[in-house]
Amino acid sequence: MQKTDRRKARFFPMMTAILLAFAVLAAGCGKEEAEQPAKPNEQAEQNDQLAQFPGVTLPYEQVGPDTVVAEYEGGKLTAKQFEDFLRTLNFLQPGQGQAIKNADQQMLETYIREYTGTILLANRADEKVAGEAKKQAEQTFDRFKQEYMGLLNNEEANFDKLMDKQGVTKDVVIEQMTLINSSISYLRSGISEEELKQRYDKADKSAFTTASVRHILISNESRSDEEAKKLADDLAKRLKAGEDFAALAKEYSDDPGSKETGGLYENANVNDWVPEFKEAALTLPIGEISDPVKTSYGYHVMKVEKRAVTPFEEAKDALRETALQEKYNQFIKDEVDKLVTKWNYLKVTQKS
Repeated sequence: MQKTDRRKARFFPMMTAILLAFAVLAAGCGKEEAEQPAKPNEQAEQNDQLAQFPGVTLPYEQVGPDTVVAEYEGGKLTAKQFEDFLRTLNFLQPGQGQAIKNADQQMLETYIREYTGTILLANRADEKVAGEAKKQAEQTFDRFKQEYMGLLNNEEANFDKLMDKQGVTKDVVIEQMTLINSSISYLRSGISEEELKQRYDKADKSAFTTASVRHILISNESRSDEEAKKLADDLAKRLKAGEDFAALAKEYSDDPGSKETGGLYENANVNDWVPEFKEAALTLPIGEISDPVKTSYGYHVMKVEKRAVTPFEEAKDALRETALQEKYNQFIKDEVDKLVTKWNYLKVTQKS
């Protein structure tokens, strides 16, 4: 019943997520590793492990490393610095290389603008913030290294080969992460507890609502819509007559995500669900069996077992991240062009 999450491919939210939850590396790579076929000898296996983490193909026409991409008050962004950033991005999140490789001119310019904005914000951080940002970057690099090593037979030489293949060094990665950490810390320092509380008080509380919901999905993919509706109506009647919800869910539900748990989604964020399902989860009386609710998946017979609004103290971290993103977007939209005196965007290589 979950919505499809198609976030815009921008690096700032991606980087904050990476730096907060670096474990995505292990999760993503572990899946790919499990899909690798067995190899006949150790060397082939080692080569395959490294092949999981290809270097990035730059999407633009090559220029000299000192080529100025942007000039701003107090400094300039060079092609070499931007390339280091793209390679670091790929190192921190394997798979991003493909998105970078396929970037069109608009996306490339977005990367350049946002990266330049990040530099401008980082330059506003004081020495204490910058020092802490570097310390965090060094710690994060060590954690990434451990994760990579775990996927490369715990051999330092393999990790060195990977770094070489990716076109980055430890110093480059730490420098880039320090810059990004500094920009994030600077923006966070401007978000007060009072501002977060005001955001919470004014917000639609459905944004902070969780619910435990049982449902039986009768899909209309493998049967006609009329047949699905009739079966859902029949099940609603049986449930209202007192039959066991979990047992009927296991027997009839077409939702593989909840079928084996008796149709239960427990303490789930209602905002992750499609609109019709979310609305029912927010409004159904607790413990009442619903009439069939139609969504893009088919018909659902639902029962809300529990519903709660997350209190401010538990919600404020998410509120802070939302505020951080909004302030960053506002900065890019309203201030960057005032601070940059000249853009010299790189040109995307024409695809054949």
